[in-house]
Amino acid sequence: MSALALQENAARALAWRQVTARVARHQDYGAGHRWLDLVLPAVAPRPLAGQFVQLLLEAPSPVLLPRPMSVAAAATRGDRLVLGFLYAPVGSGTRTLAALEPGDHVEVLSPLGRGYPLEIKGTPVLVAGGRGVAPLLFAADALARSGRRCEFFFGARDRGRLVGLEEARRRLDRMGSRLHLATDDGSRGFHGTVMDLLDRVALRLPQPLVIHACGPHSMLKAVARWGTGHGVPAYVAMESIMACGTGVCRGCPLPRSSQARAAYGRSGDGVPPSLLGNRDYAMCCTEGPVFAAEDLDWERVE
Repeated sequence: MSALALQENAARALAWRQVTARVARHQDYGAGHRWLDLVLPAVAPRPLAGQFVQLLLEAPSPVLLPRPMSVAAAATRGDRLVLGFLYAPVGSGTRTLAALEPGDHVEVLSPLGRGYPLEIKGTPVLVAGGRGVAPLLFAADALARSGRRCEFFFGARDRGRLVGLEEARRRLDRMGSRLHLATDDGSRGFHGTVMDLLDRVALRLPQPLVIHACGPHSMLKAVARWGTGHGVPAYVAMESIMACGTGVCRGCPLPRSSQARAAYGRSGDGVPPSLLGNRDYAMCCTEGPVFAAEDLDWERVE
């Protein structure tokens, strides 16, 4: 990341606050997913695209620990901040979350982690897999506010897993950005992986390129390899098991690359070392969730 990006992300990584939020909207989003809008008090800092929050359900609740959720949208309404989230109810925590109704309350620790360094020069190429579309639409919004368009690549196994496709299309059309679709089975858009599609059209895009990606780790590994092979910087939003979201519990390690291990401790970006990992492992919650792809050892990422 650039020095400016490191400084801004470091400042945001330390600016979290816990507030009580109110459910404003909660509805089905298709493909087994839900959309949740939370209204936060004005004191809550606005997150960057790629950052996440921890949601803690009010007692009595069958889950003890908060649930990490990437931010899919952020908007100011009067003196309030409205955050949007896209998720699938798959475990006990998210199934309990899915039962919330408008007017219910939830504790929010926000904003957490480091976001995408969107100020880096070059054509922004946003690569999404499945529900990884959500934080990247947030990134596309942020780019549009600064007067920049993006090339948005959206892939999934089949058309049914292109989560919120029509909403993505509407939002990108409004921004003047281009949507490129791929499905492994060819049921919608290009027949093949999203990286196969990018490889086919990359030379026709305005150069240089910079990639921002979110999706399954297998896709992000392919993004990292493609970026290295083509000399294109790539930034990836990672997932890990998180209990605290602040670096305290040490529960979300990701293996550093040999290059990152050699550079460990030299960044001087202002984050206290006690909240970071060690020379071999980075903490996903404080050093990520967005990483430069070259900083991770993809042979050891699970």
